[in-house]
Amino acid sequence: MNSLSRARFLVASAGPVRSLRSVSILVQPQDKSNTHDQVKPFSDIPRPNKLKTMRAFMPGGEFYDASVSDYTSKLRERYGDIFMIPALFGFEEVLTVYNTKDIEMVFRNEGLWPRRSVFPSIEYFRNKVRPDVYGEIPGLIASHDEQWAKLRTAINPIFMQPKGLKVYYEPLSNINNEFIERIREIRDPKTLEVPENFMDEMNRAIFESLALVAFDRRMGLISNNKDNEDAQVLFQTTRDIFQLSYKLDFQPSIWKMVSTPTYRRMISVLNENLRVSQKLIQETQDELEKRRQAGEQVNSYSMLERMMEIDPKMAMIMSMDALLAGFDATSNLLAAVLLCLSNNPEKQLKLREEVLRVLPNKDGLLNEELMKDMPYLRAVIKESLRFYPNGPGTLRVCPKDVTLSGYNVPKGTNVLLSINSLTRDSTFYYQPNDFLPERWLRDPETGKKDKVNPFTYLPFGFGPRMCIGKRIVDLEMETTVSKLIRNFHVEFNRDSSKPFKNHFLQEAIISFPFKFTDIDK
Repeated sequence: MNSLSRARFLVASAGPVRSLRSVSILVQPQDKSNTHDQVKPFSDIPRPNKLKTMRAFMPGGEFYDASVSDYTSKLRERYGDIFMIPALFGFEEVLTVYNTKDIEMVFRNEGLWPRRSVFPSIEYFRNKVRPDVYGEIPGLIASHDEQWAKLRTAINPIFMQPKGLKVYYEPLSNINNEFIERIREIRDPKTLEVPENFMDEMNRAIFESLALVAFDRRMGLISNNKDNEDAQVLFQTTRDIFQLSYKLDFQPSIWKMVSTPTYRRMISVLNENLRVSQKLIQETQDELEKRRQAGEQVNSYSMLERMMEIDPKMAMIMSMDALLAGFDATSNLLAAVLLCLSNNPEKQLKLREEVLRVLPNKDGLLNEELMKDMPYLRAVIKESLRFYPNGPGTLRVCPKDVTLSGYNVPKGTNVLLSINSLTRDSTFYYQPNDFLPERWLRDPETGKKDKVNPFTYLPFGFGPRMCIGKRIVDLEMETTVSKLIRNFHVEFNRDSSKPFKNHFLQEAIISFPFKFTDIDK
């Protein structure tokens, strides 16, 4: 896969951090650079030659088919912790920074309405092709400035408050019980390994869970209703949109000037995804109204119904965006957690001891009170995000002039904040290449947590534009991982030296035929 324009990056989701108890705050040597008496001009920032860069991305070139992280890491070796990626093929140039002081400076100066233009093709569809549907509510993915702020303010109480998630523990437990039975059904009876395409099974389980929250209904994609046409269309189009947007918005494309086959395919897929989403939301509305008229008590705490009380159209758009933004990233995170636990059986055993105390019955249902008693589970998920971060970092547009590493950076500059490249940096983390969930827990003797620069680990972003789906991802991962580890000992008997590739988001590049052995207890 060619990487010509992987200079346009994102982490469509861009979290708290601490290192082991023996480590205190460590500051990069360059941190004093923002206090230079004489600010250097923007033009002095190191940058590769544009022509040589173009050649390097062509077949046979140094960066042909390189990941975003590989490319930026190589440039960091050559130019240091701040450099420009030149504008190529219609895309704007991107300033890339690694210095934690620079990262903090950008975040602290991003204002109330942080801007990042991530999916121009989706923005164009919603604002130009289908304004009849989206109008003044193009969604968080496609809105900016005051329009974005109004929408975010309206839905923050629904997405960011834990109390709104209580109603999902039991149905998510049921989904995970079904997933567990699916694993037993498809694994080899002799080796106990699941098929090579197990990533697809994980995708279906994650999609089922996200769709429960987004559309307030089961889709049946794990085993019970795989032939449901609407569910299949929504599942496939959500995957297609993600892949097509990468081709249009991050790889070289002239779709803004000429209607390319990929662009036309994208418009078709977006329309089909919209059609099914509208149908499902309408069916949910009709069902709720029918139950009300029959005198039934309706769950007024579901996220979808609370959004529909504000604006049914907003509810539909946010449901679509929840699937689009969360589906791929959460599936890869589940694979990463299982891989980390497989490669570190002593940590898996420690986690299972915690889960057994909380969930003595392997078929039991989880609830909010039970989940509070699993700190090691949350530490495992945090450490997995550090070990396999989702993408190189996050993107921001500077709303005003700032000084970064002694250089003047003008308003409007696109900045890639390479936060995720610091998660295995020994400057900040003790034994960075070891999987150590304990680094996130309080010292049992002192009760204290280590202090580490928070701008080295922000998987869900920072500030007003931090990922609105963070609590949903937390809930989904905690319930899924706890149920799997309660039921199975998980092993991975293949090469896992390089399981993922970071483009603008993390992408699995190996198969995951995990071995699932039943726990007898």
